[in-house]
Amino acid sequence: MTTGILSLQGNFLDHTRSLELIKKDYILIKQKNDLKSIDSLILPGGESTSMIKIQSNNELFKELKILINDGIPTIGTCAGLILLAKDVVDGEIALGLLDCVVERNAYGRQNESFEGLVNFLDNTQMYCFIRAPKILKTGKKVKNIAFIDEEVVGVQQNNIVAFTFHPELTNDKNYLSWLKYFIEEGKNVRSF
Repeated sequence: MTTGILSLQGNFLDHTRSLELIKKDYILIKQKNDLKSIDSLILPGGESTSMIKIQSNNELFKELKILINDGIPTIGTCAGLILLAKDVVDGEIALGLLDCVVERNAYGRQNESFEGLVNFLDNTQMYCFIRAPKILKTGKKVKNIAFIDEEVVGVQQNNIVAFTFHPELTNDKNYLSWLKYFIEEGKNVRSF
């Protein structure tokens, strides 16, 4: 099994470390030809507007959308969540697959980034929120799976999971265990 990591811009290399820790193969995705041999997908944090512009001439997002709609296990962190969302406040819709409304940079500028205690799968861990988006609203088929206090910071819709934070920067045991099972089993992993 090989996980594709979108590598147009952003912190894609941090996700390679997560996959190395759980002994999973990966490929860095820069063009649509790189998608041929992947079984799961990670859309990293970074600058969503830049990612949209970089890929605009090669139909990469069109191919990603087909793969995700076909059920490939997909994880989006921070900007990856923005790329997946059906509605983006102060931003452009890219893939439009995850039934939620998100607000870009909702917590403020870079110097207002923070760490917070997130409850994810009945485990509480400190995670980084870097110019993080905020999930404002979700559709009926979206499950809320991660929280900071009462605020939703992680969601799942079928084969798509998205976080407003960066679990790949912490690589705690709970996240790595979840990651391994999710990329192997997709939407059927555990019961959220």
